[in-house]
Order: sequence, then C-alpha cells, then structure tokens
Amino acid sequence: METKSGNHPGRNSASDKSGNHSGWNSASGKQGIRPSRNSASNNQPGWSSAPDKGSEFKTELPNMTMSGWGKAAGGEYGNVQIDGVTKVAGHLSAAYGMRASGVTHVYGNVYAPELRCEGKLTVDGDAIARNLYLDGLCKIAGRIESDSVKLDGVLVAGGDIEAETFISRGSVKTDGLLNAGTVELGLAHKTSKVREIGGETVIVRRLDGSKWGWLWNWVVPEAESRLDAELIEGDIVRLEYTHAAVVRGGQIVIGKGCKIGKAEYKTSLTVHPEGVVEKGEKLGE
Repeated sequence: METKSGNHPGRNSASDKSGNHSGWNSASGKQGIRPSRNSASNNQPGWSSAPDKGSEFKTELPNMTMSGWGKAAGGEYGNVQIDGVTKVAGHLSAAYGMRASGVTHVYGNVYAPELRCEGKLTVDGDAIARNLYLDGLCKIAGRIESDSVKLDGVLVAGGDIEAETFISRGSVKTDGLLNAGTVELGLAHKTSKVREIGGETVIVRRLDGSKWGWLWNWVVPEAESRLDAELIEGDIVRLEYTHAAVVRGGQIVIGKGCKIGKAEYKTSLTVHPEGVVEKGEKLGE
C-alpha cells in the first residue's frame, strides 16, 4: 500500500448553482479558482492536463495508489487508483483522473477530470468530474457536476445533478434537480425518485435489468422499476412507467405504465392506451 498526501484547497463558501465558485481557501489562506468544466482548454489546474514542461516553475503532484484495506489523507494528487477498501480523510483532487474499485469512502469533495467507480463509492461532499462513470452503488451527499454521467447501478445524490449528458441503467434518487441537455433513464432494479428533471431531450424507459439486477431483486424483491417525479420538462419528452405531477414540453409521448397529473405541450401529445393523463393542455391557447 502506497499513500502520498497533499494539501487540497478546501471550500468554505456556500454552493452557487451557477457552478462558479471563488471561495476556495487553501491551508495557507491563499485563494484559488475552480477550473471551469466547460473550458475548451485542457490546460487547467486540477484537470487532466500534464504539467507544462516549459514552465519556469514545475510542480510534480504525487500519485495515490491503494491496495487492500487502508486509509489515506485527502489532498492534491496526480493519478488516484484504489483497489479494495479505502477511506480518504478530507477533500480529494485527482489532477489526471481517479479509478476506484471495491469500497471507497471520501470524507469530503471529489474533483477529477475523469472518475471511474466499480463497486461502492460514498462521497460526503460534492462530486465534480468532467466524465463520471459509475458501476455499482454510489452515494453523493452533495451535488454532482459533470459533462457526461454514465451509470449502471444505483445513484443517490443529496443535491442537484448537472451535466451535458446523463445516461443511466438502474435507479436514480435525488431530492434536487436533474438538469442535462440529454437525459436517458433506463429503469431497472427499483423505483427512481427525482424531484425535477429538465433537459432538451428526456427519455425514460423500463429495462429488463442489468448485471446488478440479481442483487437488487434479492435486497428489495417487491421493488417496481418506475420513475416518480414532481416535474419533467423538455423539448422532446418520451416516458414509460413514470408517475409525475406535471410534464411540460414541445413533443410529449406518454407511454405504457405512466400516470401523469397534467401534460402541457406546445406541439403534440401522444398517450399510450395503457398510459394515463388526467389533464392535457396545449400551451399558447
């Protein structure tokens, strides 16, 4: 087991939903700015860019490699690779990427250009990653901010989920907002619950299951694969096995197993014979 610690800037300010945070304070009291995930440049501190060889001041970040069972200090690292059972005390920044296999618990925020998790991941703060791949059970106490989120398993988030693309196969639960350009929810295992969903394209469909289906059927044998939401809004909305108070969009397709209180549409509303819409209203009339 090899661990090398670094000092990662901690964040003391409250979260701004815009994603722009300037309240980062390092142990020395110096302020820094979180690199934008939408920046066209990859040469940003804290992302996957390699140090500039031509720079007058060169900074070599230590790597974190954990195997078996162990504990590690939070901080700034280059690559983070975890296999086994690991607890990380404090915020964790992986400048070049993080891969966790097994059971990982981070007692703080996680920042990485790419985060891959197989098994169980628990983050007591926010998860900020350009690309997020979750395979198994993931619990994020705070918010999730990413360009691309791909899930096969179960995701539980305490805050909002913001991404350009969100594709899941399994179950998603959050009391906040799921906001992405493209949202594709493949329902499996058990009920997904999302307070509000917003996107350009929102597609919800029931799947036969995934490789984790045997586990969830054993844990919760009576679980129903469906989505519960208060509001779903998008330019194109196609739903199956969804219970929602309000669905609003341009083109709306209400499929089998849906129970919708009110559907507000601009262009078209199509309802499956085995779907229920209590009230349909064309916007602009």
